[in-house]
Amino acid sequence: MAYGAKTYTLREESTESGKRYFISFKDGQGEHHEIEVSEKLFLEFRQMERRNRNLQQWN
Repeated sequence: MAYGAKTYTLREESTESGKRYFISFKDGQGEHHEIEVSEKLFLEFRQMERRNRNLQQWN
């Protein structure tokens, strides 16, 4: 199973009121977007990255 290049970027930002989490990506028209997401969704994306990396190394 082959995985393509990562099409998104994860970013964590520390503020005085706590942490904020963002995912940025380009849509099908090449337009850049950055959305703020919950900590839970951010952590799920990070776990998905780890699982994909482990699968790539396993092959």
